Amino acid sequence: MFSSIYAQDSHYWNLQYGTKSTLLGGSVIGSVTDLSATYYNPGAVSLFEDPKIILSAKVYQYEQITVLNGAGENKDLDYSSVSPSPTFFAFKIIIDTSGRNKLAFSILTRQSMNFDFETRQIGISQNLNELNNNFAAGGLSLQQKFDEIWGGVTFSHRINDFIGIGATAYVASRNQSTNFQTIVEALDSINQISSFLAIRNLKFNNYRALLKTGLGVKLNPITFGLTITTPSLNIFGDGSYGYHNFINNPNEPSQNVYESNYQDELKSNYKTSWAVGIGAAYWGKSLGVHFSAEWYDAVKKYEPIAVDPFYSQSAGEYFTREISQQFKSVINAGIGLDYKINDKFSVAASFITDFSANDTNVETNISLSRWDIYHISAGSYFIFGESEITIGLSYSFGSDAIKQVANIGDPEIGNNVNTTSDVKFTRIKVLFGFIF
Repeated sequence: MFSSIYAQDSHYWNLQYGTKSTLLGGSVIGSVTDLSATYYNPGAVSLFEDPKIILSAKVYQYEQITVLNGAGENKDLDYSSVSPSPTFFAFKIIIDTSGRNKLAFSILTRQSMNFDFETRQIGISQNLNELNNNFAAGGLSLQQKFDEIWGGVTFSHRINDFIGIGATAYVASRNQSTNFQTIVEALDSINQISSFLAIRNLKFNNYRALLKTGLGVKLNPITFGLTITTPSLNIFGDGSYGYHNFINNPNEPSQNVYESNYQDELKSNYKTSWAVGIGAAYWGKSLGVHFSAEWYDAVKKYEPIAVDPFYSQSAGEYFTREISQQFKSVINAGIGLDYKINDKFSVAASFITDFSANDTNVETNISLSRWDIYHISAGSYFIFGESEITIGLSYSFGSDAIKQVANIGDPEIGNNVNTTSDVKFTRIKVLFGFIF
C-alpha cells in the first residue's frame, strides 16, 4: 500500500551558516572570516582580527515537494510550506590578551524537515476499480519530522601570522518521527464491507558527540583551508515503533489479517561518517573567488533502532521487520564570488552541489531522500555603523524518479509497489543576517 516517504535527510550541504558564508554557498572552508568558522573551519577562528557575535537568521523559506502519481494514477502527493528557516548563532570569549588563543561557542541546526502528505479518493474511479465493488473510498496520510541540533565549543590557536589550527567539539541531538497511514474501504452489492488499514509509527531521539578539526592558512591574496570531521560517538537515545496491518475480506475470511504491535523503550543508535573538506580563495582588489569541496565516507548498514520480532495475531506466528540505514560516499563542491563595489557595499553569488548519500540498494533505509539538490544564492552585504548587514536569496531545486510511494486503489499490492513517480523539490530562502 505504501513504500517510502522522502525528505532532505541524506544531504550534507542542505543548510548554510553565517552571513557572507551563506551568500557564498558555504564554499568558505579556505576563506571564512567570521564566526561561522566554528563550523566551516575551526582553525581559521584564530586568524580573525576581531571575531564578533554572529546572528544569522534566514527569516523565511518556501519549500515544496511534489510526487507525481505518488498515490496512484493521477493522484499526486504535494506538500508546501512557508516557515522560519533554521538559524545559526555564535559568540567568542576572550581567554588571553595575546590574541593567539580564542574560544567560541556556537549552536546550529544541522538538519531539519517537517512535511505532511495527505490525499483522499471517494467513489467509483479507475484508481479504486480493482476492488471490484460498487463503492470504495481510500486515503493516505504521511508525516515526517526531524530536527538535528549541534552545540559546540571551539578552541583555535594561531601558530604564527599565517597559520591557525583549531577544533570544535560538538554534541548533537536528533529527534525524528515518521507516521504512515493508509486505508481503503469498499462496499459491495449485498452491503458487505471489505477494508485494508496499514499504520507505521517510528519515533526516536539520539544524542551523540563528534569532533571537527581545521587548519587555516593565510597567504594573502590566497588563503587555504583543510578540515576533518570524525564519525559521531553514540551517547544515549531511545525510540519506539508501531506496526499495524488489518485486512478484512468477507468473501475470503481465511485471507483476513490482524497484526497489531507496538514496541517502546528501544535503544537508538545514529551513525555518521568521516568527512574531509578542502578550500581555497583568491582575494583580489575588488573580486574574490572562493572554492570548497568535501568528501563524506560511506556509512555501512546498521539499525538506528533494533526491534524484536512482531506477532501476527491472525496467523499465530512471529515475523521480522528491519529498520536500517546505510549511506554511500559522496563529494560536494561549490564556487562563490564576491565583488566589492566600495568600502561599505559588496555583492556575492554562489553555486553548490548537494548530492544525496542515500544508498538506494537498501529498501529499509529510514533516510529516504535520493534526489540531488543544487543551490544558487545571491545577495549583498554592507556596513551600517559598526554592524555588517547581509540580505540575500537562495534558490534550491532537485528532481528524481522514485518508486511510487503508494497506490490507494489496490490493497493487494502491499509494499510491493513497482511503479515509478517523479519527485520535484523546490525551496526559496530569504536571508537577513547581521554581525555586531
